[in-house]
Amino acid sequence: MAQKTECRPGTRNAYSSRLACRTRKGICMHTKMKPQIILKKAAGLLKKRTQTQNCTGSAKIRQGTALLCAVAIFFTSVLHVLSPGLVLAAGTGGIKGSNLPAGYVTESQMELANAWPDMNESALYNVMRKAQNRQRVTIAFIGGSITKGTMSFGSRDRSLRKKLTYVDFCRDWWSKKFPKADLRLINAGIGATDSYLGVHRVQQDVLDKKPDLVIVEFAVNDSKTAEHKQAYENLVRKILDSETKPAVLLLFMSKMNGQSCQLQQAQIGMHYNLPMLSYGNVINDMVSKGIYTMDELSGDGIHPSALGYAVAGEILVRYFDQINEKSMGQVIRKKPSAKYVTAKKYNNAKLLSCKDITIRKMGTFEEYSQNSTFPDSLTSKKGNGDLTFTVNCKNIGLLFSAQLKGGGKFDVYVDGKKAATINADNSAGRKSKPEAVACYSSKTKKNHTVRIVRNKKSSGKQLTIYGILISD
Repeated sequence: MAQKTECRPGTRNAYSSRLACRTRKGICMHTKMKPQIILKKAAGLLKKRTQTQNCTGSAKIRQGTALLCAVAIFFTSVLHVLSPGLVLAAGTGGIKGSNLPAGYVTESQMELANAWPDMNESALYNVMRKAQNRQRVTIAFIGGSITKGTMSFGSRDRSLRKKLTYVDFCRDWWSKKFPKADLRLINAGIGATDSYLGVHRVQQDVLDKKPDLVIVEFAVNDSKTAEHKQAYENLVRKILDSETKPAVLLLFMSKMNGQSCQLQQAQIGMHYNLPMLSYGNVINDMVSKGIYTMDELSGDGIHPSALGYAVAGEILVRYFDQINEKSMGQVIRKKPSAKYVTAKKYNNAKLLSCKDITIRKMGTFEEYSQNSTFPDSLTSKKGNGDLTFTVNCKNIGLLFSAQLKGGGKFDVYVDGKKAATINADNSAGRKSKPEAVACYSSKTKKNHTVRIVRNKKSSGKQLTIYGILISD
């Protein structure tokens, strides 16, 4: 397939002032000529200029303009002739050799990304100074498949020589900016998961590793419900209140149709005065102005393409550059608000594997270890299931596989009373995925007996349980 990049001359920002030129089958779409012809014409213009010695007034202006155009065309053509493999992406630039994205996002779009400029950044300053002093800095990312690095194929991706995720770009920026610091990076992204599961796994997956900075990304996978709003706030509070008191940066990704929980999650961020960045604001501006199409930014409408990730990466690294410049001098950390927007919940939240619970009856379930993310699982492929176990907590949830084929509906009983029905049928989806569902909540912590049995009306018979979600 012919390479195709877009010509947008004359645009600049702090990262790039390069001219990106669209090519199709070796023809510059700006001049409608092949590079060899452009070189000849440029040489002719330059020759004509040298032959004109006695011109005045408007003639001089025209000749000066011709000279400038010739020089610009000449160097653009040399770039294509000498480096045919280097094709800059659409927009205002490309990816630098240092693996840092550059020139995709304009200054005005950076303002859209950082739409909350007056948030408290002092904790981020402290992290930067720690890296400047060559100390150990641990940076963690928690989110869904976008954080994990699932990349779709966009219609412009062939023009990108580097295909990296936003986590990759962040890693490269920190490594380049602070080469002598002891940098550690944790990617705790799990595909198709939300903040409800996040609040239960953040301790083990992130906080036990004592992070200095945590970037939270659940805007795409959360829904606009009170339950998700409460789970997201409790996740953020759990991070803020943890032992190392890390800096927290909220990242709002978005589907191409605009679906995102940005407004709901930004309310939490503003309450705690946290830095926030919006990828959704930027791509909406890009698409509306015709800079990029939806198909170029995402191949499936959900996950960013390589180009989409480059945009997200530039938003983050340019923001980090701004923070690094501000971080000089002494900064006193400001404490976030102690009050909740929703309500405190999920104390001591944990994700228990099926080996961590006390099983009273297996029924038709058996051990299952084929999922590398959740290896200690239980599965029932036939029969009624009829699993019984005990846990000590206030709140109970289940993490299970929503299956593309064979998934059934199962009733959950707590202490002999029906508490919920979970649906493991995802036949209408694209693939099997993990799903977390809250099943029971009480005000008193005590031992609870949980029984899981297939619903009598369920046509599907299969259920795979990845873990049990408990909290006080």
